[in-house]
Amino acid sequence: MWALVCAVLLAACPDPRIASGTSLYVTTEFDPTLLLTQVRVWGTVESGPTFGPQLLPEQQDRVLHSGETVRILLGNVANGTTATVYVEGLRDRVVVAKGTSSAQVRDGYEVDVTLRLEPTSSNPTGGDGGTGNPGDFCSGCEGCCYGGRCTSPSFNTCGSGGIACVTCDPARANACDPRGVCVCGNNPSCSGLNVDRCEGGQCKCGSSSPCGPGQECVDGTCRCTPSSCSGCCSGTTCEPGNTRDKCGKSGEACRRCNKSCTAERTCT
Repeated sequence: MWALVCAVLLAACPDPRIASGTSLYVTTEFDPTLLLTQVRVWGTVESGPTFGPQLLPEQQDRVLHSGETVRILLGNVANGTTATVYVEGLRDRVVVAKGTSSAQVRDGYEVDVTLRLEPTSSNPTGGDGGTGNPGDFCSGCEGCCYGGRCTSPSFNTCGSGGIACVTCDPARANACDPRGVCVCGNNPSCSGLNVDRCEGGQCKCGSSSPCGPGQECVDGTCRCTPSSCSGCCSGTTCEPGNTRDKCGKSGEACRRCNKSCTAERTCT
């Protein structure tokens, strides 16, 4: 069975001298103004079954950067076999770009594959509260496309490269920069569980700093929730959930066990 394993977005390039077995090391390139938050990866091996699809990262916690990579371990594949990789770029769970690339597999070695994601002709307005017309794409346009016309970037028509304009979310951004990207101050527009607004050019939870690890910003307050905590919640704090005094998982309230907390984080 072909497998897509170790399929995580990697921040750094691998040492080319270190082989990971028969595998593909896929580098994704795309216009940063696409504001991708996830990619969906799958593919085929010549005369073999498909691998994937797999959505990476599982949670939308940041805007992706061009040049991020995915390692695909193929297992026992014949030398010289052609593998084809398909990648979809998603913004807020909507496909806005696609790319395909093929390479010949080298048995026992890692093969580099560079894949360019191009905007889809049905590029939607995206997750910034956009009100543009889905399906717009203006060829040869440096700005964004609204109603079939090339438009200069502004807060209400933000974008570049001819993709459909978006309206920046006034709660999470305070400007559209010259690149056509919705921003909060000098950083991308506020996203993720730990913030809910852009205030004074900074991403915040309510009027305070972003929430800490294991917390979600809910109605301007940092809380421990099932969405933010894999352990257990002790008030607003996310605990590992593996101790007798604080045992639990999936963001449930921590419990004090009579005897012990198991490896599955349940009380005995």
